[in-house]
This record gives sequence, C-alpha cells and structure tokens, in this order.
Amino acid sequence: MGEAEARPFLEEGEHHLRSGDFAAAERAFLRAVEATPESAVAHSKLGVAVAEQGRLDEAIGHFSHAIALQPRYAPAYSNLGNVYKGKGMLEEALAAYERAVAIDPEYWVAHQNLGILYKQVGRVGDAVDHFKKATRLSVRKPTARGRVGCLAPAALIGGMLLFGLLAR
Repeated sequence: MGEAEARPFLEEGEHHLRSGDFAAAERAFLRAVEATPESAVAHSKLGVAVAEQGRLDEAIGHFSHAIALQPRYAPAYSNLGNVYKGKGMLEEALAAYERAVAIDPEYWVAHQNLGILYKQVGRVGDAVDHFKKATRLSVRKPTARGRVGCLAPAALIGGMLLFGLLAR
C-alpha cells in the first residue's frame, strides 16, 4: 500500500481528532501507518492521538520515529516539543521548538509554541517576538490555522492541562 491508500485513514483520523474521539483517531492512524510505514505524517498524527490520551512516552516514540523518517518535518518537532513541555522537560521542548522554526520559519504553530515556552521561562522579549511572528504568519496563511494532527499549545491531553496559557 502507499500514500493514496493511507489518505482515507488519515482523513478519518483527523475527523476523529476534531471530534475528540482520540481512541478512534488512534485506530485510523494505525491503519495509515500500516498502509505507509515510511510516512512521517502518519507517525506524527498517531503520536498526537496517543498524546491526547495521556500516553506521552509513547507519543515521544511516534514523533521521534517521524523525525527519523523525515528529519525536516517541522510539525513532528513542534508536537515533540509540546509533549516534552507537558512532561516538564523544558530544555528538550525548547530544542524541539527551535528546530521546528529553523526547518520551517513560516510554521506559525511552532512560533506560538516557542513564544509560550519563552514566556514561561521568563524570556519575555523573545516570547513577544515569536508571538508577533506567529500572528503575522497565521494571518498570511489562513489555511494553516486549523492544522489537524498537531498538538495545540493549550491542548488538554489525557485530561490534564499541559501547556501554559498566555493569561498566566
């Protein structure tokens, strides 16, 4: 099987992510991985589904596998950063976010994530710079706003609020 065979499973998984049925999303993304075992996208989305169920170590494995398959896949680094941040591994999260924006300077989600982390660790000037960049990029690229299969910076994962909110 190839990418074309995996597409229906990826779409089904994204639908389940949007509806909050993370177990069903996991099953769909597992089928996508079976159809295309060398797909970084399928592995990364599977990582999102398991992270949303609170299985963070397993998610790290899926994101790391996606990165091994495609070292320049920025969403996997950003997702990995979110899981690291959720586990309190701030240095690892910082490195993952910085790698994501280095790979894809137009990836506004990674800039937003980096801004949140910078704010949390007291690097307010850097945080503001990345928030501004994220805002500019998200307005310029409206189709990227609802990237399905990416962990949101303030996502509820496994019933826990993992990521700092801007209002703090």
